[in-house]
Amino acid sequence: MMGLNENLSPWFKRRFDINELDDLIKEVKDQIEYGESLDTAIYDTVREFIKKGKFSDIDEFGTDVSYWESYLKYERPLVKYVKEKLGFD
Repeated sequence: MMGLNENLSPWFKRRFDINELDDLIKEVKDQIEYGESLDTAIYDTVREFIKKGKFSDIDEFGTDVSYWESYLKYERPLVKYVKEKLGFD
């Protein structure tokens, strides 16, 4: 699966450490093994990952629209990455 890591955009590579991403994948797999559905395991784990990351450009104090726009720019590529790594995309 090395090819997936090589195809990551520069934006993605600057914001996420590959070791942290490996841990994210492991956590999703663990959640699935414990009986969570694929979607729940992916989205809950990605959301927790983003929360722990404390990304400074997520607009936590702006409007709902500005928050979700700034948040989703992290969630969407992370979900896509996880699905690709798990072979579901």
